[in-house]
Amino acid sequence: MYAGSFFINAALFKNSTWYVNTGHKLLNPDNFDKERTVYTDIEDSQNEKGHQFYEEEMTSEWRISLAGETLFAREFYKHPKTHQWVIAIHGYRSSGKRDMSFPALTFSNAGYNVLVPDLRAHGKSTGEKIGMGWLEKEDVKAWVNEVIKKDPQAEIILFGGSMGASTVMMASGDQLPEQVKLLVADCGYSSVYGEFSEMLTSALKLPATPIMFFANMFSQKRLGFSLKEASCLEQLHHNELPLLLIHGTADKFVPYKAMAENAAASKGTSETLLIEGAPHLSSWIYEEENYFNTVFNFIETNLKGES
Repeated sequence: MYAGSFFINAALFKNSTWYVNTGHKLLNPDNFDKERTVYTDIEDSQNEKGHQFYEEEMTSEWRISLAGETLFAREFYKHPKTHQWVIAIHGYRSSGKRDMSFPALTFSNAGYNVLVPDLRAHGKSTGEKIGMGWLEKEDVKAWVNEVIKKDPQAEIILFGGSMGASTVMMASGDQLPEQVKLLVADCGYSSVYGEFSEMLTSALKLPATPIMFFANMFSQKRLGFSLKEASCLEQLHHNELPLLLIHGTADKFVPYKAMAENAAASKGTSETLLIEGAPHLSSWIYEEENYFNTVFNFIETNLKGES
């Protein structure tokens, strides 16, 4: 029982010192065990360009109140003559700036308006509880409504990485406004229960079944949802929007088998892109041109089909 309680506190509460001091390195070693390669040079260059864009090119900061928290997002409204918007959703214990500044720059340069939120308990937004996408899908739906208020004719693409990808897929099973047209999910897990079980057995070398039994109980009590219901697979059964799934074969944080599971689960059409050798949320570093060409072709093909 103690192990289940400890795990929930470590995984789903923002101020867990265990995750900051120990857990992050165990769960995602690629972020720490880096040798200088051509890819680290590319990543540094992308981050420098993206962070400069994020800090200097914002057209407005948006703020909303939801579930007792104050949520923030940065708007990059560079193309007022178009109605095409990308909402770019960051990953676990990260922020819009850290994960989404380079994609935001790339989308903006390609002619899209972009909104980059900080999910609850992340970045500038307030909150202590992390819902692994299940709570945060409500954030995404709220930001969708804010975009529609500004631009009722918006054509919205939901783009997410890591937990952000799973957040997008979880949102897809709810009733979304007709302005949401497409989904792009990069290295998302297929369910929270499955992802946590994988973490326990693969990274922490602990028995998943007894710990997850109590972890699920404490999640229901302390966060208000079951880890089993927080499932992309179940939500995707109700999704009819076109979905592009992307994953790197060297992902140690979310095994790339999740891509095929999510693709098979979606009621709507799905396409996949597998990037050889890419670690977690690094596919645009390893094959930038292939990555964004695939994303833009997916968007253009499916939006053209809409019109």
